[in-house]
Amino acid sequence: MEKDIKKINLGNNINLTLIPAKKFKSNLVSIYIQRLLDKNEVTKNALLPSIITSGCEKYPSLREISNKLDDLYGSAMLSDVSKRGERQVITFKMLSTNEKYLDEKILKSTLEFLNEVVNNPLIVEGGFKKEYLDIEKVNLRDRIQGIINDKGRYALERAFEEMCKDERFSISEYGYEDEIDKISAQDLYNHYVEILKTSPIDIVVEGDFNEKEIVDIINNTFTFERGNIIEIPREDYKKQVDEVKEVIDKMDITQGKLVIGYRTNIDFSDVKKYYSLVVGCNVLGGGPHSKMFINIREKESLCYYIYSSIEKYKGILFVSSGIETKNYEKTLELVKKQIESLKAKEISKEEIDNSKSALINSMRSLADSIGGMSDFYFAQGMSKTNSTVEDIINYISDVSVEDIVKSFKDLQLDTVYFLRN
Repeated sequence: MEKDIKKINLGNNINLTLIPAKKFKSNLVSIYIQRLLDKNEVTKNALLPSIITSGCEKYPSLREISNKLDDLYGSAMLSDVSKRGERQVITFKMLSTNEKYLDEKILKSTLEFLNEVVNNPLIVEGGFKKEYLDIEKVNLRDRIQGIINDKGRYALERAFEEMCKDERFSISEYGYEDEIDKISAQDLYNHYVEILKTSPIDIVVEGDFNEKEIVDIINNTFTFERGNIIEIPREDYKKQVDEVKEVIDKMDITQGKLVIGYRTNIDFSDVKKYYSLVVGCNVLGGGPHSKMFINIREKESLCYYIYSSIEKYKGILFVSSGIETKNYEKTLELVKKQIESLKAKEISKEEIDNSKSALINSMRSLADSIGGMSDFYFAQGMSKTNSTVEDIINYISDVSVEDIVKSFKDLQLDTVYFLRN
């Protein structure tokens, strides 16, 4: 139950969140390290998750790490980097079988292993092992180049890059190819030490555990060396649009990708207005019941797919669609028409009911697999909103047609991006 969720301040800007979930046979421990998106360090940060999990002092190779995970009854370790608003988040996760189903206690050993990997990386001559770093540089370069192969994702990234040109949100969480070769093993290690000292850190535990035991183990196991913790300011979500940007890129593709970005100027902490916008966005393009799907895809057959979504932290509503190049003008015109219909209160009871139902089901599904609630509660803590799943379901349930109209009233078209053949 959500009322049993505990948030504990461990000091030095390290926060612990405990999420009891008795229905899972596994426990998940996640470490989230927050950084401000910064072009000077974003590529280094993108290299860190994989280099850290390649080897540590006690288990200096992938083979030894893999053997240890096998010893811990097939536990799994995951690491990655992601973008949340104008923050870059480095994540380490450890998934292990609940002790209740085993012949021995492994929770303490699992957390000790995770601490070894994160806090005692393998260091050779004052830096990370060069051989491992070279491998991860190739992998990161492939990952950056791979984005261009997913044309829908590439178009979205380019649209945000243009729309938020002078804002941190335009920075890619995977960094930049031309920065990779400049990074030395020593520089990267020194940077990692600095990150562990100065970044806000969240530890989230989800599963079936004894609260006192887990708090004691974490307090006695994790050895983060801390210094002066950086302040990460709230993203600027307000922007007056002086002129609509139209950006057209050309590439050898068969299907054009259209992304239309709007500024909402709505603060996500204003829950009444924000969740009215969320429901309205779902009415606009949240699935087969939505206005754009029915009127643009089904009736007019103008696109292969079309949907709308919200970038919560930046107050951006965007529409993404796959279309034939010849349908560019007409699709753009019809998207604008659907938004105007929302502003004009043309929302049926069926549309709003279907949208609320889809959003509420999506919220409830967070608890269906381990990890969903961990990410949700980390995000709530990060944004200092601290709403529960039930709170959000109630906000969504209370939205009226008038609320949607008010939330869409000040929507401003900012950028139209088209990737065409």
